[in-house]
Amino acid sequence: MPLTLSNSPAVNAVIEQFSSFHPLSDELIQDFSDNSFEISLKKNEYLMRKGELSTHVYFVLKGVVCGQVSNEKETVTSFITVDGEFLSAIEGMYGDKPCVEDVKAEEDSHLLAMCSTYFHGLYDRYPEMNALFRKILELYYTQAHYRSIFIRMGSLADKYAYFLKAFPDHVERIPLSVAASFLNLKDATLQKMINKTKDQKVLDQQLSRESMLISMEVFEPYLQKKLTLQQLASHFKIKPHELSYLLNEYFSENFNSFINRYRINYVLKHFADQVNMGQYSMEGVGRHAGFSSKSTFFTEFKKRVGASPQIYFQKKKV
Repeated sequence: MPLTLSNSPAVNAVIEQFSSFHPLSDELIQDFSDNSFEISLKKNEYLMRKGELSTHVYFVLKGVVCGQVSNEKETVTSFITVDGEFLSAIEGMYGDKPCVEDVKAEEDSHLLAMCSTYFHGLYDRYPEMNALFRKILELYYTQAHYRSIFIRMGSLADKYAYFLKAFPDHVERIPLSVAASFLNLKDATLQKMINKTKDQKVLDQQLSRESMLISMEVFEPYLQKKLTLQQLASHFKIKPHELSYLLNEYFSENFNSFINRYRINYVLKHFADQVNMGQYSMEGVGRHAGFSSKSTFFTEFKKRVGASPQIYFQKKKV
C-alpha cells in the first residue's frame, strides 16, 4: 500500500522515518500533519533548560542537538541527537516532571514539534502508535544500554570507532568538546585520536601494508648496507616520519627492527642449503644479507633464532 504524504516536506520526512518502523494509517498521518509545527534554533540556543517542564516532543529534521548535565565541577554530554532522530526530555517526556538536563543546539537546527499531551493522546486514538513507539524506544534503549557499557569498558580506539559508526555523517559537525564529553574522554585525547585517524587515512591511500610487503620482497632494499630510514622512505616515496608511523602501525616495529628481521629471514632462506654457503664465512653471510657489522649480525641472529649463526648452521649439517 503506497504511503500517503502531506503537503509539508518536514512532516513527510518524519512520516517516512516512522513508516520504516511500522505502517501508519492515513488518519494518523493527517492528524500528525495538522497538529505539528516547525521550529528553528540558532547555534548555542537552548531548546529546553534544566528545571523546565518539557511541553513538546521533537523530531530533528536537520541539525545537532545535545543534552548536557552540569554540576559545580563539570558539564557532561548525556546525549547527541542528529538529523532523522526523535528528541524528548529523558525525564519528564510527558510534561509532568522538570527536565534534568539542558538541551542545546550545537549548530543551526531545524525541528518538527508537537505538544506533548497531544502527542501522547495519539496512543489512545491510533493503535499503530503503540507498536511504532515500542519499536523506537526498544531501539533507543538498546543503543543507550550498549553505550553505557561500551564507554566504560572500551579502549580509546574502540570508543572513537563507535562514535564514527553512530554519527557517520556528523563527525565533522559535532564540536570536539561535545564529542569528547559524550565518549568520556579528554579533549586532547580525542584530538590525538582524530589526528591519528586522519593521518592513517592519508597514508593508507598512499601506501598499504600489502604494497610494502610486495615491494620489500621484489626489490629487497634491506640488502643495501647501511640502509637509512631516509633511503627506505625515498624508496616508498613517502617522508621518513610517515614511514616510521607505518612501520609501527602495520608491523609494531621501528626501522632497525624491521630491516634486521628481513635480513635474518634472508639468511635463513638463502643459506639453508649448505651449497650456498661454500664461498662465504659467517661474517660474509651477514654482509651478503646487508649487515655491515659482524657483531650486529650475530646479535640479531641469536635474538631472533635463539642460537648463534655458527651453532645454527652446524646443526643444519647434521
